[in-house]
Amino acid sequence: MKKPIIVGLVAVAAVAGGLPYASGYLAESQTRQSLVDLNSRSPYGKMEIVKYERGYKATYAEYKWVTNPELEQDLPIGEVVIGCDGVHNMLSFDYSCTLKNMGLQDEQIRAAFKGKEPVTISGSIDLMGEETSQMTINPFDITTATSVRITSDGGRMSSKANASLSEVEVDGTFSPVAVVDAGGGEVRISESTLTMDGAMYEKRFFLGDSTFNVDHITVVAPELEAPLTVKGVSMVSSGDVEKGNYSGDGSLNIGEFTLPAALNKRTNSDVSVKDVSIGVSFADTPFAPISKLSDYSQKLAKQMSESGSVDPGMVGMDEQFLKEQVVALLKKDLAINLWVNSDVNDGALESHVNTLLTKDITEEFISELETGGALAAMKLLQQVDLDILVAIPNSVSELSPEVAMMAAMSNKFVADDSGLTAKLILKDGAITLNGEPTSIEALMRN
Repeated sequence: MKKPIIVGLVAVAAVAGGLPYASGYLAESQTRQSLVDLNSRSPYGKMEIVKYERGYKATYAEYKWVTNPELEQDLPIGEVVIGCDGVHNMLSFDYSCTLKNMGLQDEQIRAAFKGKEPVTISGSIDLMGEETSQMTINPFDITTATSVRITSDGGRMSSKANASLSEVEVDGTFSPVAVVDAGGGEVRISESTLTMDGAMYEKRFFLGDSTFNVDHITVVAPELEAPLTVKGVSMVSSGDVEKGNYSGDGSLNIGEFTLPAALNKRTNSDVSVKDVSIGVSFADTPFAPISKLSDYSQKLAKQMSESGSVDPGMVGMDEQFLKEQVVALLKKDLAINLWVNSDVNDGALESHVNTLLTKDITEEFISELETGGALAAMKLLQQVDLDILVAIPNSVSELSPEVAMMAAMSNKFVADDSGLTAKLILKDGAITLNGEPTSIEALMRN
């Protein structure tokens, strides 16, 4: 009876004894693949393994960033070296990485970051390939060549991802930042946060929800009698791919701020601005051409870097390829919406352009548009639905009478107690302006 038990314990011990080696092997495989992926996408250089010493319980590795020779001539960086220590545990690989050398500006960078490198990174990879990491941004005090001083206590960002990158989470908190110039101007950015929750599509594109929040930004300037504070600043985005089609949106949002009378020469009174939203959304957008265009832009950037060119046209733009990808994007049900909304002195400023394709746009049709003039343009109206709104409240007209005058002279706006409004709808080839049927010819007239 004792023999099976002893044999079982020996087997368990043997497996457990080999687990540290397995975690080290897994970490090395994952690291090398990550470098291959990184280098395949980077147009400006590549990351090389200088040293990789993997033992039974520990690993030490060094990596060197090598900039393209042409770019190095224009922007000398020097040798940037990253050193990483790893510990092989039974069920995980723990690592810690620092910048051993930051190139030609190493001494100046360390001085700006109070004797430390800008960031340190640590993390863990378990036997299932799930990785958690923590990045620490060290406190810094930087004075630029123009005597602008930038200071912060740094920040921290943590992330978590499974081996397939189908689950990715990021959570960051950054200390207040102060920017002060020699003329007495100052910008103070309060503590900010970053959250991301989603996945890496094709292991290259983040899809999901992301939010960057700043509680308030305060501007101090000699021409201001009091500090100007902008509250509730955020950048929000979301995106997803389903059945090969991308849908998503992104916006810049501001809670409120008051433009002081000193900056308002028109009425010499304070201007209250609230609930600002500037954004764009996409629906049913074929993702394959987006991916191809992204790859092509990286290829162009690499060619420009290698040739020293600043003009993409000088490196052989493939116009036919670009046209093919644009045509691949312009499919039925593609919807693109743009908007700008805000309350100005309690008046609602609104603007949106909503576009929906009702038929595929073909390459032949684009060629027809390029050569067919007005008749082709009329045909396009049969393949696109539009919803355009511009609402200018009286509060904006008071601040800018020129805008109100131009709008009134266009004969496209209607006036009521709240201000001026123009609403254009194109559906199934029929056009209405402010609820009344109209035509392209009438719209072209003043």
